[in-house]
Parts: sequence; structure tokens; C-alpha cells
Amino acid sequence: MSMLIPGQNQLAEPAIVTVEAFEDLLAEFKTFVVEYVAARSPASAAKLVDSLENESELLTLALEAFCVRLQTHERKYNARIKQMLAWWATGTNLDARLADMGLERQLLDPGDPAAFPPIPPVYESDDDARLRYYLAPHAPAAGSRMQYRREIFTLGERPAVKVENAAAGVVTVTYTFDPDGYAAQIKDGNGRRTAPGEVTVTVLSREGNGTPSEALLEGVRQHFARPDVRPETDLVIVQAAQIKPYKIRVVAKINAGPDSGLTKVAAEQQLQAYAEACHRLEGRVDPSWIDYTLHSAGAVQLQILEPLAPIVTTAFQAPYCTGVEVEVDTL
Repeated sequence: MSMLIPGQNQLAEPAIVTVEAFEDLLAEFKTFVVEYVAARSPASAAKLVDSLENESELLTLALEAFCVRLQTHERKYNARIKQMLAWWATGTNLDARLADMGLERQLLDPGDPAAFPPIPPVYESDDDARLRYYLAPHAPAAGSRMQYRREIFTLGERPAVKVENAAAGVVTVTYTFDPDGYAAQIKDGNGRRTAPGEVTVTVLSREGNGTPSEALLEGVRQHFARPDVRPETDLVIVQAAQIKPYKIRVVAKINAGPDSGLTKVAAEQQLQAYAEACHRLEGRVDPSWIDYTLHSAGAVQLQILEPLAPIVTTAFQAPYCTGVEVEVDTL
């Protein structure tokens, strides 16, 4: 059985959030109005049919405006419905779904409330929090890829459990939490069987190009050394992700006008966001996506200088963009 993972799979919107087509909605209301009037005045209904066939009639325009308003109303409530579903939930709505699994959003940087102006705290993104939400139910599947991935993302949040039977009929369960902050430092990770009885855990850090510090790697080793985390039959080896550096360099041509600077800024921001999304284990950087991003930013013609071919990484590697350079010329 396969599993849908946010960021790796796409999920179609449920039928409940479908907005009825304008033409169908308008035809439905025209029919309803005519039938309603016909039940009271058949002669008036006949005249009404002729009026509604005329696009310039005030009543027809009023019905069209009503249909547009109804569609807007439906979209508003559909957006609220989607916020109740973890796949699409964002912000505090996603926090509420995390709480269903006993999880909370990880704090990446506490900020400084005493600074002027105050520096707000930084929490993990919706995408990262949503991924941990979907991995949470796989805790019982000891030794599976999903279990290893979950343990890496929730590193330090799971308590050490000690069960004692000190007296007849008395069982004492003690939960001891490790207050370290290693989990918030991990951007991505996985576990792969590299030899019989051997599992290699690869860690990608949020800092710099993704190479984890020795302290972080040691924290991961200590976590997987616990008897309630590592399967008895597995020898776990913890390693840093191998980083594949690359650069994005493009030349974009736009139509003549005063907005070349804005287009350059927009292109650089969008390309940087794309590079950040690809900074994952088994990440892939594709020139076709760069092409799409540049055209979305307003480019009419473009030339990609780097990378010329897709950058493909393995489960032990991650691509890292060392810089984005966009040259904007006018036609």
C-alpha cells in the first residue's frame, strides 16, 4: 500500500469544494424564477421568459450579478472547509490539526522580544509541520522507512519510557523528556537499508548548505541508540547528507517598459523559493521549472546558463543553490 506525502504527491480537491459553473447556475435560477412566477401568473411567466432571453434586460443582469455573488460566497466557504483538512490547512488551523496527533509546531528561533524593534520568534513552515503530521501515525511500524523518517523529524520530542513493577499490583510508568533542541535543526532526513541488518540514517540540517554539525549528528545517534526507538535487529549508522552545490544563472528578456527592475526582483525571489523547495534529500532541480518560473515573473524570452541539465540526487544527497543571478534585458 502506497502513502500520500505532502510535497511528494499531489491530491485533487474534494468534490465538496466544487463551485458550480456560472452558465449552469444562471440557467438553474432562470428556470426557478420562471416556474415560481408561472405558479402564480402564467401570463406573466411567458413574458418573463422573453425578458430573460435578452442579455441587456435589467432582470437578466440582476440574476447574473446574483450568480456571481453566490459563486464568491461558495468559494469563501469552500476555503474554510479546506482549512479543516490537514492537506490544505495553514497557520493556526494547521496547528489545531497537529494537536490532534499530540504535536506542536517546532520553534526554530526564539527571537528577541526585548530588542527594538522586537524580533518575533520563527517557527517551522506549514509544509514541514504538515509532513510531520502525516508521519505521526506511523510510529508503531517499527523498522519501516516511514518510522525512521518520523523519528528523525520528531527527534528529542519523544520521551524515554521506563516501566517498573515495584510491588504486587503496582506498575509505575515514567516519561522523561529530553529538553534538547536538535529536532528544530533538522530540515530533512531518512533511513535506508544499506546492508543486511544495517540502516543508514542521513540528516540534512537547516543551517548553511545543509551539512549538519557534529553535535547534531551525535544527538541523532543518541536518539537511535535508545531501545524504544531502534529496532533490535538494526545497526543504525548516522551520516551527514552529501551536498551537491549548483548555481542558477539566467538571462531574461522582457518587453520595453519601466518595470525591468521589478521583474528582476520577482524572478530572483521566485527562483530562490524554488531552490529552497528543492533543498531536500533526493531533491531534483529541473531547468523546465526554472523556465516556467521566469515566464511567470514576466519574461518573454529567456536563456538558462546554469544549470543546463537536471540536477538529480540520491536518498543520501541534497542539491544546494549557492546563488541566483538574473540578468534582465529589454527587447
